[in-house]
Formats: sequence, structure tokens, C-alpha cells
Amino acid sequence: MNSDFQTLPTVVKLNPKDKIQIIRAEITRDLKLAIDILNVDDKSITDITFSIVFKDENDSYLFNGSEFFYYSKNLNIQPHTVYYIEPFVIDERFNTARKIEIYIKNITFVDGRAREYNNSSEKEFTLPIIPDKKQEKIESILGPEILTYGENLIDGWRCVCGAINEKESQECINCKRNKNFVLNNLTEPLINLKLLNTLSGSLEYDEEKKDILTSNLTQTQLTKIAPEAEELEEKRVNPIDIVPVKQKSSLKIFLKVLVTVLVIFALLFAGIFAFKFFIKLKTTHQLEDARAYVASGKYEDALVLYNDVKENNNKKDINSEIEDTKKLLESQRSYERGNDLILKSEYLASVKSFKEVIPEDTINFSNSQDKISELENIILQKAKTKLKASDKNTALKIVNDYLKVVPESANAINLRDMILKNSLEEKSLEEKLNDSIEEGFETDKSRAKITKKAENLLNTYQKVRASKGNLRVSPSIDSDIIVVLPTDSDLYVQETKIEGEERIWCKVAAKNVNTGEVFHGWISNKIMEEGTDL
Repeated sequence: MNSDFQTLPTVVKLNPKDKIQIIRAEITRDLKLAIDILNVDDKSITDITFSIVFKDENDSYLFNGSEFFYYSKNLNIQPHTVYYIEPFVIDERFNTARKIEIYIKNITFVDGRAREYNNSSEKEFTLPIIPDKKQEKIESILGPEILTYGENLIDGWRCVCGAINEKESQECINCKRNKNFVLNNLTEPLINLKLLNTLSGSLEYDEEKKDILTSNLTQTQLTKIAPEAEELEEKRVNPIDIVPVKQKSSLKIFLKVLVTVLVIFALLFAGIFAFKFFIKLKTTHQLEDARAYVASGKYEDALVLYNDVKENNNKKDINSEIEDTKKLLESQRSYERGNDLILKSEYLASVKSFKEVIPEDTINFSNSQDKISELENIILQKAKTKLKASDKNTALKIVNDYLKVVPESANAINLRDMILKNSLEEKSLEEKLNDSIEEGFETDKSRAKITKKAENLLNTYQKVRASKGNLRVSPSIDSDIIVVLPTDSDLYVQETKIEGEERIWCKVAAKNVNTGEVFHGWISNKIMEEGTDL
């Protein structure tokens, strides 16, 4: 067979209540059948018979849809394991086969009990196609236990371990993963997104091959290049078979006792090791789930898992994660409270809540800053309206109340100064106010960005980069100029005020580069950038 031998998705017939399921089955390039069996029963399986119908590349039945039975015996499919059956050969009659429909006909347990399956109660489930290279990336990034995609199906739901579960079951019958977690975090689109996010920061991510990589990791695969059976045998390894040891009658009594004691000690140590391994595996799963909840904003669910891990494992190294999650939860609640207060028209209280949203809350911080800007516009517009109605005291109270919550607002400071000033040199108060109302305040759609920029400027040393810089009495381009600073004058930023969406006013100690004189006043961040004079 050539390397272009491509197979179609396999269809498995089973009942989600069954404890023995086919989780992977495919035709190999060298005309063999490779099948993986999941056994969540409490007994081992020794023999199993499969019923298979073959289809060609056009999805048409071969041999009029006749069933063919394949019998595998002398197996040791242990309880609660995934077992890879050694591929068995199909003859040349099936060289055009590209797809199979398969179900379990009957099985025999280790105690001799046999079971025949009732085909009428079984449902059809199509197994997703995952190319080998993509499967390797999934296992390397998300873990070797991720065998397939999680999916909500008509007759049940599929876990990433391969098990098909009943619709109402909230926990996987095999790996015990939570249904909601699997369907909210490990479906095909979400796994694709995790792969892209991880690979975009890795060395193998080539910008020139970005489109090809994105296509390969996000498109649902309808066909797959069939592997060689030998390749599969190298990748899939069965648990070590536990075969009962038959004692020879000629052994001496002390040897029997010795063997028994050794077996007991071995089982004891194996039990301790298995228990510790189980606890470690459970802890790993819980931490993965908790971090996934944090990433999706489900902080309360994350804290439940974090606290469970800490209580049962005494893991002190997750205390910082717990504290960070608590802060994110409080930030989220502040954001939700702010939205509720907007609906009640309690705008100033809403601004207070949005101010409590922290920058680490990447889900809500940017939106909260945008809402602060929108509310600032509403509140200051209300103050202007009062001022136009000659209600100066009420207007001043509105602005001062706002500045108590948002002291960095240059717009509010300028409006306060306008109210307090009895006369204006260039325009009357009414003309100035009319201009301000007509122009309005631009809603700062980048407030989160400019807020961060203002924080970064605090307590830093800067220089005048423009050809000149006006040092002013207050944070406004209408305020008086104290001195004009030449290029390369030193500045130390002591305080910042935000004006609109582009300007940050900085209260500085400034040293004139030519005279050495030191001045104190307000200067725009624009003069710290080349080519701007203010």
C-alpha cells in the first residue's frame, strides 16, 4: 500500500451503559485492523468477537453490507484499563476498504462467564479523526491521557479518554472527569485554541507558515493517512499482564511460604505506590481543572478545587494561586456590582465599583475602564448642565464628588477650575462652557491602556524630547505657563492626571538643562515624545 492510503471515520455501535467499549478502531496501511478496548468492568476479559462491515472511499458498502466476524482470544484485558489488541490481518478482498462499522458481538470473562450483545439497543457513534502529528501535540501539551475530543452527542457524551457516557451522567465512567468541565474546556474547537495559543509562543511557530499551521490545527479532519500496524504497536503499550503463577507440586513448603511472603510484600508496596500515584494523578487533574476555571472566569469553582487540593495534599505552594484567585473573584464581583448600579442610575457608586477592578482581571479590566470613561462623560455633563442653569454650587459638588473617586481625571480638574474661576481672560464663563458642551468629552475606548501608561510614568525620570516644553500651573492647556523648558531638560514625575484618550498630565520637578534652575508644575506626556511642542 502507498503512503496516500487514506481512511474515513470509523462508526462504532454501542450502548453508553456498556462497561466494555471500542474507543478506537481503524484499518492500517498494511491491511490490518487495529482496535482499542476500554474495560471499566471489575473482571478481566479473555476472548472477544467483533462484527465488522466494510465500506469503500465513496462510503458505499462492500459485499452488499455483509457482516464479517473476527475472533480474538487468549487476551488479558484487565479491569479499568485501555487495551490495545494486536492488529489482525484482513485479506486482499478488502483492499478497497477505507471505512468500517464495528460492534462487539460477544465477550468471555476470565471466570468463564460469557455475554452476547443485543444489537437492537446499541447506538451509532462516529469516532473523530485526529492526524498522528496532531495527536502527538495534544498529548505533549495537554497530557498522554487525552486520546480524543470531548463532545456532546445525541445519545450521550464522549470524554477525552474515549469513553462514551450516558447523557445524564455527570462523571466519566472511566477517568471520572466532570462532564461540564470536559464540554466547556476540551471540545475540538477549544483544544485547537489551546494548541494554537501554546504553539504561537514556541520556537516551531513560523510566521511564514502561520496559515498552514492554523489550518492544520483548526479544521475538522474528514480523512486520515492510514498508519502502519508496526507504528501503532510502537506507540500503544498495554499494561503488564498479571498471570496467576502455578506452583509445582515438587516445591518445598518453605519455598511456597517464601513466595507467598514476597508476593504479599510486593502487593503491599504496589498498593502503597498505586495509592500515592492515584493521589498525585487526582491532584494533577484538580490543578489543571482549577487553572482552566480561572482562565475562563469561573473563580468560585476554581477555589473549591484549590482548597480541596490544599486540604488533602497539604500543598502549601498553591497558596499564592488561591490568594490570586480570591482577588480575581472580588474584582469580578466589583465589575458585576458596577453594572447593577448602572441599571439603577447610581453612576458615581458604579464608578467606585469599577475602580476596584484590578489589572490582573484580564476578562473585566478593559471593559471596566471603558465604562468609567462613559460614566465620567455622563457625570460631568450633568455638572455642566447645572452650571448653565446658574446652579454653581451643585455643579461644583458633582465635580468634587467625582474627583474623590477618580482624582486622576484631568477633565474633572479642568471643569472644577472653570467653575471656581470668576472671570476668564479670553471668553466668558458661558462661552467657555458652551464650547466644552459642544465639543463634549471623547469616550476613552483605550482607558485601560492609558491608565497603565500613567501608572508606568509615576516616580520615573524623563527628559524633554520636543524642541520645547511648556511647564504649566495646572493640568490644562489653558493654564498659565511657568517656564518654557528646552530640549533635554530633566523631569521627575511625581503625580499623573488623565485627560481624554490621548493625554497624560504629569506633575514634575523640572531642571532646566541650560541654567540648572529647578521648577515645579504640570507638563504633558507629549513633550516626552519627539516632535511635539506643548
